[in-house]
Amino acid sequence: MWSGIMSVNVVYVHLETVSNLILSYGISLQDFAGALQRVPHHLLLLTPVDLDDDVDPHTGFNVISGAPAIAAYFTDPHLTTHKWIDFAHELYLDQVTPNEVAQLLYLGHAYTHLESPFYYKLQNDYVYLDLPDGTVKTYYRHLPQFYAVLNRSLKRHLQEKYPDMRFLFRRRSLIQDIDPVILQQLQPLFIDGALFSFEDIDSRQKEIHIPILSLNSRFKLVNDDWHSADQERVAELIYDHGIKKWRLNVINEAAFANQGLL
Repeated sequence: MWSGIMSVNVVYVHLETVSNLILSYGISLQDFAGALQRVPHHLLLLTPVDLDDDVDPHTGFNVISGAPAIAAYFTDPHLTTHKWIDFAHELYLDQVTPNEVAQLLYLGHAYTHLESPFYYKLQNDYVYLDLPDGTVKTYYRHLPQFYAVLNRSLKRHLQEKYPDMRFLFRRRSLIQDIDPVILQQLQPLFIDGALFSFEDIDSRQKEIHIPILSLNSRFKLVNDDWHSADQERVAELIYDHGIKKWRLNVINEAAFANQGLL
């Protein structure tokens, strides 16, 4: 069972465009929740049912409602596995069909969807699944919301990489947000799988260069380290802390052109 501790300082992103599915490593639940403009008000838990907590009588799943309870669930240090789907109104749970309950059970057990993971009756915007290998599957009804999450995660990793470099970051807020347009330019890489390596950051005068690797095989951890049989440094995400701006340096244009970006 995954310990919940991220032992490798990287961020991995793989995008499946058909279902707006992000497979990631290094993006925490706190990154996710902290980046959302509106945190869900109701969660249906896809983990094994705990009869000591609130159970919806119609679907048989545990439910969590209200901002304080959901915040406590997201930050509980004793929970290492989070699997949930949000829903808009408690009243709509009574309309969920047995077939849809079966789909939700499968989603929580097999970590994949049988049909669309976005349900008309639930009006859900997300599905969040911690996988046993330490990666996370997240479905976004509106994919642009992912880039806000990615921005928050990348900034956190950079801050954690240089906790004592006060001449760079006197306050956490001094690291500016990454322009969403820059992150969206990386989408062609995400389709095959891309990795931001904070272990190989290069600091040059007033610039910090974060390598972006293209992976042609699935990311996996082996003995607390990651490896890929086929990897290539195709770009750099650069932060100029003198002018407090981000930019993208493309090293291999073919990695982007193959997907029609350049």
